[in-house]
Amino acid sequence: MEEKKQKGKKAIISLLRMIDEGTTETAELFEQWARRRKYRLDPEEQLAEDRLREQREYRNRMAYLKRKKLVTSKKMEGRLFIELSNEGRVELMKWTMRERPRLLDGYVCLVLYDVPVNARRGRDALRYFLKGAGFEQVQKSAWQSDRDVMKDVEDFVKSARIQKWVTVYIGRKQC
Repeated sequence: MEEKKQKGKKAIISLLRMIDEGTTETAELFEQWARRRKYRLDPEEQLAEDRLREQREYRNRMAYLKRKKLVTSKKMEGRLFIELSNEGRVELMKWTMRERPRLLDGYVCLVLYDVPVNARRGRDALRYFLKGAGFEQVQKSAWQSDRDVMKDVEDFVKSARIQKWVTVYIGRKQC
């Protein structure tokens, strides 16, 4: 069961990455989705059955992404286009950070912040982001990760406009 969940998460992330490349027409997006697997040389019936299963799987994934508000769709000139929402970009960034390589033995990425009360929404967003990206809390406003995610955290901090209150370090853990 756990293996099936992991496979589903990987499929969702691959679909988010395809959408992240820009606004995409749904028909074109399905073709990319279907081509991600190599079809074996089977009779035509098997290919049609595989294609039908792929379409069903694609529709289910897209419905999930829409339900979770990770993508937005819009109709233009009779065609349906899909793009990542802001929530989708954050979710994709979190998953990408979890896949980053680990730092050398004993090194950590340390995020320190002191965000004032009037920028509370930015502080809450940062905390939520760090927690979702696999960071662990060391102290009240200090979080650490053993992954090489410094650039990703800096990008999020800039997009949240809280860079004057957040500092990110890579350092060696002594104890």
